[in-house]
Amino acid sequence: MDIRALEQQAFEGEDVVPEVRRALLVAYGDFARLHADHVFAPEALFRRADLLVSAGKFEQAVLQYQDLHDGYPKFDKRPDCALLMAFVYDVHLKDKPLARRAYLRTAAIHPGTPQAETALQSVAWMDGQGALPAEMLP
Repeated sequence: MDIRALEQQAFEGEDVVPEVRRALLVAYGDFARLHADHVFAPEALFRRADLLVSAGKFEQAVLQYQDLHDGYPKFDKRPDCALLMAFVYDVHLKDKPLARRAYLRTAAIHPGTPQAETALQSVAWMDGQGALPAEMLP
C-alpha cells in the first residue's frame, strides 16, 4: 500500500489507527532511506517523527527530529524540528535540563523565527520568569 492510501486511513475521528501508524512508520522510513534526495524525503521523516511521538516512542522521536534537522540543512521545517525536540524533552520525557538546553539551542540556531521566540518563552517559564502576575492568580 502506498503512503497516500495509508495517510487516508490513518485516523478514526481524532485517533490514529495503531495498525496504520505502524505501517506509516515503516513506509515513511523506507521512502526516506530509498529516496534520500527526493523532495518528499525530509517531510516523510518529519511525519514519521510525529507518529513516533503519538506512539509514545519519545526517545526515537527526538533522534528522528535530530537526524532530520542535521541531515537536511535546506528543509524548511528545521526550526520546527529543533523546537519539537526541546518540547519532547520537556513535556514527554520530563528532562528539564535537556529541554532547557534544546530550547536555547533552537533560539541560537534559528534566531528571528517564531520557533526561537517560543523556545525563549519556554525557557522563561522554566526559569520562573513567565509566572502569572499575582493579580491573575486564583
